[in-house]
Amino acid sequence: MKVARLIILLLFPICFADCQSLRFSFADSALLPLKPTGELHGISAIEYVAANQQWHLASDRGAYFIFDSITGIRDFKVRLPLAKKRHTGLWYEALRYDPVSGNFLYAVENEYKPGEETNDTTTYVAYYEPFPPLQVNPVYLIPPLPLPADNKGIESLAVTDSGNVWVAPEAGWAGETEVGQDTIHFRKFIRNSSGYSAPQLFSYVIDRSGCPNSDKEKRGGISEIVAAGENKLLVLERCFDNGPGGTNRIKAKLWEVNAAQQHLKKEPKPAFDFKNLPFAPDNLEGMCWWPTAGGKRKLLLITDDNPGLDNKQRTQLILLQEN
Repeated sequence: MKVARLIILLLFPICFADCQSLRFSFADSALLPLKPTGELHGISAIEYVAANQQWHLASDRGAYFIFDSITGIRDFKVRLPLAKKRHTGLWYEALRYDPVSGNFLYAVENEYKPGEETNDTTTYVAYYEPFPPLQVNPVYLIPPLPLPADNKGIESLAVTDSGNVWVAPEAGWAGETEVGQDTIHFRKFIRNSSGYSAPQLFSYVIDRSGCPNSDKEKRGGISEIVAAGENKLLVLERCFDNGPGGTNRIKAKLWEVNAAQQHLKKEPKPAFDFKNLPFAPDNLEGMCWWPTAGGKRKLLLITDDNPGLDNKQRTQLILLQEN
């Protein structure tokens, strides 16, 4: 009996730390300058590389920035003149760095139909091995696919501590994007000695009820994911409630999901509901862990202020702290 009690006491703290639901609170925010001032516009992807304490930010129109010596979210504005700047020509939607393998992964989403800016109508996931790249061309994790719906490609990547990669489509793969088809699928790629294994599929129930007035946004959307464990993700769902009868506001929730038997199950309540911010959130796009010296974790999110000088949107930086 005493042995059984000892086993329970030893196991309970482990389970409690791993099994309890994650919750976050608003910690801080910052606004970047209104267009055309500054250069941090259209940012859709953000990643922190702990090995060299660098921040990588990329836009969905080819701009790329690398920052050093960031100690607070307002430093992105202050240190912009010192950032390394590149133009990739790629429409990035997600960036991730795997410190185990040195692989640098990214997701790209082009247009649904050929247009003035590009004739490319594909979305894909690729990686360089290692980074900075020694080879000219990347390796495809998911080769270029036609967008399954307007503005609904691949926007989300997560890398676990063991180097495995999760990929989420924004509103589902082909055949999964419409209202009434609420079950979509994430893909998990296991890293091995030759690259990555064929993907495992995990079902996920997306929320398509948030923005019913919009022709495009009624599908809902996953704009980013981060790994919170090998089989635990934080999933950012977001839509723009426009259209007749809409609020013309962003609706967004952050969900903790856990993988079990090829399904990603949401916790009953969101880890954070962005309606609880002290201001209206904008077009939430990028998300990654903020570096902390132990204790409660923090998440940094960045918004995309969209093309054009007339929309009066400004890039927002939002910091959340684990409760």
